[in-house]
Amino acid sequence: MVNICHEGPGFFISGVLEHVSARIWVNEYNAADPAALQNFLKETALQRGMGKIILPAREDDGERLQGNGFVAEGTIEGYYGGTPALFLAAFTRPERGISLGYNAEMEMLKKIHRHKRVEEKKLPAGFTMRLAAKSDCTEMATLFQEVFASYPSPVYDPLYLARAMDKGDIYMLVCRGEKIAAVAAAEMQQDQQRVEITNCATDREFRGMGFNSLLIRRIQRMCLARGTGCLYSLARASSYGMNIVLHRLGYMYRGTLINNCHIAGKFEDMNIWVRPRGRGSLLSGGAF
Repeated sequence: MVNICHEGPGFFISGVLEHVSARIWVNEYNAADPAALQNFLKETALQRGMGKIILPAREDDGERLQGNGFVAEGTIEGYYGGTPALFLAAFTRPERGISLGYNAEMEMLKKIHRHKRVEEKKLPAGFTMRLAAKSDCTEMATLFQEVFASYPSPVYDPLYLARAMDKGDIYMLVCRGEKIAAVAAAEMQQDQQRVEITNCATDREFRGMGFNSLLIRRIQRMCLARGTGCLYSLARASSYGMNIVLHRLGYMYRGTLINNCHIAGKFEDMNIWVRPRGRGSLLSGGAF
């Protein structure tokens, strides 16, 4: 990953070039001249061999940043310090913007939305849940490597995981004895009071035991206690298990990011799931 920061006539951009996923992810921007911003991003993507640009647009910028190759893929409420972001995408290669699995993924989502929310289950006997420490980073990195043939962030590197903990990210574990059975994380984006639930992996020996739900619930409680205003997750659209976990936990589907990242050995669509803000609040579930 390479950080980029550029200021030009009528715009400012700060973001990341992610070579594994061949994409530019915009973290911060100013778009006094929307066309200048869009053109710079497209030119940079072409020069650097990036196939996709992801631009989370602020509520007031959503309409004027669409067009010129940028299309809306989804929404995350509360993304910018309490105000929503409209996720815009542009593709420098036509094939990158075409999802061969989209129709099947939408049919799967319809089935998932027929399931009821479920109450919290208890941790099975013989297992414990705890915060990860830096001494766990090597074993966590090995687990990520065993579960995912590729991953958009360098979770195979124990040093990367340790640095993530240093900056405040939460890694939660389920263990049987000393062995890590499952892990999930909260990537803290404190300047905007938002958290991404991410890096969920379960050892093949322990799949089907509901550990993702238990881990996410625990992480969620910790984040809400800290005053986090926005909780969201991006789930592989092809993964029935991860999508139904988020649905059952009360997260709402808010769109699909097409061929968004390279994970598990190929480019995959990612579904956006957002936790409704406030007790009893509901977000529109789109077409479902």
